[in-house]
Amino acid sequence: MNVQRLVVLGAGEFARQIIGLIEDAENAPGSYELLGFVANDDAPEVEGVTVLGGDEVLAGIDAAYLIGVGAPELRGKLAATADAAGLEPARLIHSAAWVDRRAVVGPGSLVAECSHIQYGAVVGSHVVVNINAIVGHDCVVGDHTAIAGNVMIGARSRIGREVMFGMGSIVMGDVRVGDRAVVGAGAVVTRDVPPDTCVVGVPARELGSATGENPR
Repeated sequence: MNVQRLVVLGAGEFARQIIGLIEDAENAPGSYELLGFVANDDAPEVEGVTVLGGDEVLAGIDAAYLIGVGAPELRGKLAATADAAGLEPARLIHSAAWVDRRAVVGPGSLVAECSHIQYGAVVGSHVVVNINAIVGHDCVVGDHTAIAGNVMIGARSRIGREVMFGMGSIVMGDVRVGDRAVVGAGAVVTRDVPPDTCVVGVPARELGSATGENPR
């Protein structure tokens, strides 16, 4: 049996969650070997897994990588750093997740337990689909987007790059959410969301810029 060697970029709370995902991935147990975390961290190990060092060690590592941080913008930056060092992204899908026929999950993406990627959906690179989330049929989800637990994205929606979805938020079908938008926890999005916009509430309304500026 071939064993894929992995490193995780980052060593925080989300990185620790990835340890369990590696253990319970869709492939047979033992298909992956976690070499360690790559992080600027003083601790020698996290949850018994070695911290190999900072970005300077990437060029000497013979392994695929996963991004162990949840923030979409930082996921993109770390992926660019690893790619520049010559590493290839891995992809992990939990054994208790569902990915339907003709659905596509891109490299570097993580699909957690009890989540469902429905028929014809396209999930980009380095996307997080967390526990019990649903990506409806024929959706497109852009790179580096973070989908929290219990999120529901309706059919044929178009989700941009580096979007952040809070827990339990809902996007109705045929809605567009622009790049770098933030959808607050529990929000119900019934109409298109412009790029760089934060929306909250039921139905979702604009709270301000995703960068923290107030609406005009």
